[in-house]
Amino acid sequence: MEGRRWVRPLGWAISIVSLAAVVWWATRQEAPTLPDTPQTIAAFIGAIVLYGVAAGVRGERWRLLLRECGTEPPRADCHALIWVGYMGNNVLPARAGDGMRAVFMAPRAKSDLRTVVGTLLAERLLDIAVLGAGFVVLAWAAVGGRGLPSLSTVGIALAVLAALVAVAVVAYALLARRGLLHRVREALGPVLHSTRLLKGRHGVEMVAATVLVWALELAVWWLCAEAAGLGIDPIEAGYILALSSMLALVPAAPGQAGTMDAAVIVGARALGRPKSASVAYLLLLRFVLLVPVTVVGFVLLVVRYGGVERLRAARRTSAAAGETVEP
Repeated sequence: MEGRRWVRPLGWAISIVSLAAVVWWATRQEAPTLPDTPQTIAAFIGAIVLYGVAAGVRGERWRLLLRECGTEPPRADCHALIWVGYMGNNVLPARAGDGMRAVFMAPRAKSDLRTVVGTLLAERLLDIAVLGAGFVVLAWAAVGGRGLPSLSTVGIALAVLAALVAVAVVAYALLARRGLLHRVREALGPVLHSTRLLKGRHGVEMVAATVLVWALELAVWWLCAEAAGLGIDPIEAGYILALSSMLALVPAAPGQAGTMDAAVIVGARALGRPKSASVAYLLLLRFVLLVPVTVVGFVLLVVRYGGVERLRAARRTSAAAGETVEP
């Protein structure tokens, strides 16, 4: 936790600079045209509905990950906490929504907090794997490979990866020599348990569920483009989605402020789409991805989970039990 304190101010700095650049660019374009015909309005409403369906698939995927770990997660909480988590990530720093999901689910699934956190880690790894593969394929299909790293950049990345592996090996050897390896395994075992279970039939099912999630998200992004009159096909929409999602790995303020906006504008411009329509696309995406889910998540937090005070009490209880987790 101590080592991550620099991430939050770095994320805010990146978001402020990126958002300022996007706003500066957008104010120099023609005023965007928002949905004003039956077809564009229907596309806009369809995007909102499909985003809710994608959240439902995420809830089922989480339930299956939890059950595979031997827990007893209530289906209703698996779905409701997805919305609460989205809300937390959109309005609170450091992806606090993930922490809210873990704290509220642990007692309901009759599990310890670290095991629940491990399912969130498995979710993240599944998303990164599917998005990474999708980005490479869609970048070639949509823009002929523009936006992909050069060979020199790939070489640098591989060198960094090799250095990290070497550091991990040295750390492993030092822990083993000092007799601390057993304690580390005990601490990290529950967190890594869900990831270790991603093999065989269960692993295939989770990958298939993740592909379905992102196929629905792709449909959302394409429908928003239709509503904005951007004039892109589903493959091009998938390219912008993958580019924006990969940039979500960069530290940023809540709601990926700035980083997502920059990625959407860069992606739309790489496809040669009109500047005004690109601004309209960004505005519609921001509404669909942030407003409905934040409102629903907040209502669920207050009505079903006792509000912010209940969250604070749950976190204090977890801290007292020695099971705290940084969101």
